[in-house]
Amino acid sequence: MAHYKGRIAEILLEAYQNAAGILACPSEAAPKPGQYLQAHNPNDPMQVVPTSLFAAGEIAHDSSSIVRLPIAGPIPQSWQPGTELLLRGPLSHGFSVPRLARRFALIALDRNPGRLLPLVSQGIQQGAGITFLHDGPSGNLPVAVEEQPLEGLAKSIQWADYLAVDIPLDRIEDLRSIFTLRIPAALNAEALVAAPMPCGGMAKCGVCTVRTNKGPQLPCEDGPVLKLKELV
Repeated sequence: MAHYKGRIAEILLEAYQNAAGILACPSEAAPKPGQYLQAHNPNDPMQVVPTSLFAAGEIAHDSSSIVRLPIAGPIPQSWQPGTELLLRGPLSHGFSVPRLARRFALIALDRNPGRLLPLVSQGIQQGAGITFLHDGPSGNLPVAVEEQPLEGLAKSIQWADYLAVDIPLDRIEDLRSIFTLRIPAALNAEALVAAPMPCGGMAKCGVCTVRTNKGPQLPCEDGPVLKLKELV
């Protein structure tokens, strides 16, 4: 497993941003959409377990080897601009977007849509139309993205050729009521299960366990991105 050093470059105000901060790190450490990093501040004796960080936007290059990565929180209070971090990752399985997909439906069931934003950048690069469905504050979404409330979900399922959901672990049981229509067999649909992952797949502690049609799975190593049809 790869280990790196990183640094908090900026702390952002979540009320106005979809990312909680900017992480400066080696380009090899940057997670792909849906993957995560385990980050630890070695100078904070109160940080008992690492913090899981997801990409929350497009990566910017400071140099040939260092990138500035928007990250989704929550960020520990001890992290301030300049804080040095120990990083492990990128970890586990991220989103698998078909290259030919041209109609993205992105569904945020969590308060902050940041973990889905890397898919926005990918969709724009692929020339895809993008619909973002949510019922919370959107922060700053690109103007190319169409925003809709969750009540437009049924129509989006029929329109999309790729669907991605960000859902907290404690809302998994709500999926059947949210997806009242059968998901078309041809639709590539995935779900990022946002769960506590303190061990980062090293101890199989079971804190993040989710029940699926294939039996219990651990988002920390089997996910955090799973096939939506396995959850509904």
